[in-house]
Amino acid sequence: MIASEWVVDRAVLPHVVQAGTRVAAVDGRIVAVDQVAAGPAATRLRGTLLPGFVDLQCNGAGGRSVDEGTPDALDAVAAAVFAGGAVAFLPTLITTPWDRLLQQVEAVARWIETWNGAGAEPLGLHVEGPFLLAAGAHDAADFVDPTPARVQQLLAAARGRLRLVTLANARPGAAAAVATLTGTGVTCALGHCDRADGFADCVAAGAKAVTHLFNAMGALHHRDLGPAALALDDDRVSCPLIVDGVHVDPVMVRNAFRMLGPDRTVLVSDATAAAGMPDGDYTLSGRQVRATDGAVRDAAGRLAGSALTMARAAANFLRFVPQVGPWTLARAAATNPARLARVEHLGGIAPGKRAAFTLLGDDGSFTCVRP
Repeated sequence: MIASEWVVDRAVLPHVVQAGTRVAAVDGRIVAVDQVAAGPAATRLRGTLLPGFVDLQCNGAGGRSVDEGTPDALDAVAAAVFAGGAVAFLPTLITTPWDRLLQQVEAVARWIETWNGAGAEPLGLHVEGPFLLAAGAHDAADFVDPTPARVQQLLAAARGRLRLVTLANARPGAAAAVATLTGTGVTCALGHCDRADGFADCVAAGAKAVTHLFNAMGALHHRDLGPAALALDDDRVSCPLIVDGVHVDPVMVRNAFRMLGPDRTVLVSDATAAAGMPDGDYTLSGRQVRATDGAVRDAAGRLAGSALTMARAAANFLRFVPQVGPWTLARAAATNPARLARVEHLGGIAPGKRAAFTLLGDDGSFTCVRP
């Protein structure tokens, strides 16, 4: 039995930000959250303790890419995600030829099964494509419909580790695929689609989110409604945002938050291998991308993921939306993504939860904390 104890200036609990908080854990699980005197061996933390951040969309980090599929690459990604402020993440694979994608899915699933406990915890897979319509930086030549056979192949390759699938609402068979995936415990997000066709049917079938609000969704128009407008209007749909100041202008981040509130706003990184690294050339799904001044673009100049860490996304969110504070940040970066990933051991600071936290230092820094 391994006991751990922390005392912190402030802690963001489910319903309050509490001063002078003691958190105790046994074998990595929280057993007490209170204000009693801490023992002499307790670790003193300066700042505000938040539930550990969860990144639902991470294509790579630390110079390595998830699609490499090797334990060495994935260990490096997990380490960089943890160093970047998130205690857990969904390794994300994007569009590639179908048979190759299945191989990548199985390779990442096997790594998740044997994860050694170092770095951020891989909660499962996010597969973004190839059931898409609007390309963005994806290769549209590899897009396919989510037929029942393909959905079953994907589930089999993932070995029970599939957590999130992004698909286009207007793709033939999308609503049926959402129903099947949702029935197996997989969360479905709608994305990379520039028209509204099928959106309502997919939400009715169980889709719970959109992938990177505003991006690869067509224009936001006041009469010709597309996926972004429909997502903002539907209380059943959470809206992950890439808050790097490049994918979405800060003005639109503020406007989105006014409509979404703390319960439907979700921060994601959409990180590539460039996250936590200097500007330069990296790869995304085997293709070269370049990071320059915090933006990642492909050879055609299109945005191709980001160089964000969750720490940077959180800092930007606090800066872009001045009315929010640590409680709302905890919802957007931890509670809401944990809910979408369907994990109960993360997302809050409470007895029974995993002792995995993100500390907001008084200097504005974000640091992961765990036993």
